[in-house]
Amino acid sequence: MKEGIVIATVFIVCFWVGLLLLLSGSIHGHGLAGHLHTGGGDSGGPGFLPILPLMVFVTVWGGTGYVLTRFSGMQLLAVVLVCTLVALLPGILLYTVLARVMTRYDSSMSELDYEPAGQLGYISVAAEDGAVGEMKYVLHGTMRSIGVRAEAGQQLMRGDRVIIVKTDKGIAAVTLFEREIGQN
Repeated sequence: MKEGIVIATVFIVCFWVGLLLLLSGSIHGHGLAGHLHTGGGDSGGPGFLPILPLMVFVTVWGGTGYVLTRFSGMQLLAVVLVCTLVALLPGILLYTVLARVMTRYDSSMSELDYEPAGQLGYISVAAEDGAVGEMKYVLHGTMRSIGVRAEAGQQLMRGDRVIIVKTDKGIAAVTLFEREIGQN
């Protein structure tokens, strides 16, 4: 009989702690209902572990376990299995909803997304015959600039449209895409 009192106490403590944490999160707007970063990211998962589904799981597990312990004649192992299965359902559903909402507009960028090679832009500071100039280009909606070095015998005039071939130590090697007609 002592085992029944101990497990009932464990269930009721889980229920009340989970419920208080859930209420704390709703009152403060966040409470402990944030999320823990667990890596994920590149491995295809959402990269976070929401605490809210865990709190819901603990609350439902404790409440269901307490009710089954007090008001049913089930064995302890059966009570633990049933309340675990019952608590998994809302926990998994809530996790699924949160994962879908939190990753809907996730546009995580990789290192290759910052690579300027292949970008089309225009010369903003002219350069010729080995000198360094500047070009402007748009990368992910942001205007950026980078130094460009004219190859020997190459003349990069202001307004020329160029494509970045490669970068070396922050200076871009470019190839002429199109020259503005009518420049002086």
